[in-house]
Amino acid sequence: MREEPLSVVQVGVGLWGRSWAKLVVRARGFRLSGVVDAGVAPRDWAGGLAVPVFRRLEQALHAVCPELVLLVSPPTTHRQLSEEALAAGSHVVIEKPLAPTLADAAAIATAAREHDRVAMVAQNYRFRRQSRALQEFVRGGSLGRLLAIRCECRRDLRAAWISPRDWRGRMPHPYLLDMAVHHVDLVRAITGREIVEVDARSWKAPDGPFRHDPTVEAILTLSDGIPVAYHGTWAQPFGRETSWNGDWELVGTRGRATWTGGVRAALRGTVRVERYGDAPRRATLPTLPVLDRLAVLHEARRAIRAGDEPEASAADNLCTLAAVLAVAQSTEERRPVVVEDVRL
Repeated sequence: MREEPLSVVQVGVGLWGRSWAKLVVRARGFRLSGVVDAGVAPRDWAGGLAVPVFRRLEQALHAVCPELVLLVSPPTTHRQLSEEALAAGSHVVIEKPLAPTLADAAAIATAAREHDRVAMVAQNYRFRRQSRALQEFVRGGSLGRLLAIRCECRRDLRAAWISPRDWRGRMPHPYLLDMAVHHVDLVRAITGREIVEVDARSWKAPDGPFRHDPTVEAILTLSDGIPVAYHGTWAQPFGRETSWNGDWELVGTRGRATWTGGVRAALRGTVRVERYGDAPRRATLPTLPVLDRLAVLHEARRAIRAGDEPEASAADNLCTLAAVLAVAQSTEERRPVVVEDVRL
């Protein structure tokens, strides 16, 4: 018997939201049943999708009764919209960051639990073949005991689509909350460990559109003492850029693994593994049925149908967000910060 497509209402069809809407329209097993946006121009654009268009989520929930609400709206709106959707009986997938504060994020996770609904964060980098390969190397022990991790993400967005009036241009800690949240989440996913302490510094780019710091250097300490050296910037002035994934190096007692490339196409990066004394070899990547944002949708649907927690649930993502906010606090106070203290 053929399964009915999952009905989706999407909130937000700005630049990134339009990409999401096109993805949902093409995705087998899903049906875009409505679009919500407060802006006239986004609603005009959404009218070309041949689905109902609404100004407020409340209208869409009443008219469509979707199984899933996809939030591609500014982070400051996530708590209110999530709570509204969950209370109406819909499940939610929320673009990262889950929320701008830990209190708002925890409220979303609590609402999902109270209403027995799925709340998942679109941490789509988890669903890439390269990150899964690194996860297998660590958990399978082929690198030996993990000693250290290094990750660098360098992009230049000073003359890109972000403007001083855009929410990314105005938001505090724009790089951390909108970009580094992916890499911090990957550290947790790849290693299976939590980040317990951070020490970070950040600085401004006076020639860019960002009101706040778009560059950060940090040392993240994992639960068993393993250091993670992290550098990230949206204001790379020289040298080559990395992919959005960043360039990764995992150092173990038996060998080293790297993830590089994919600058023009993030899903096409290369993983290499090196046993000490041997030449590095290109690793065979695991086969995944679907990738990236489409895999986020499939994981949400699987959890909805199975009645269990999805990978990157809102409850689990509290650990990712707490670590990112700890880095933000460390840059502000210029001192090490214990992540658990941020959660108290």
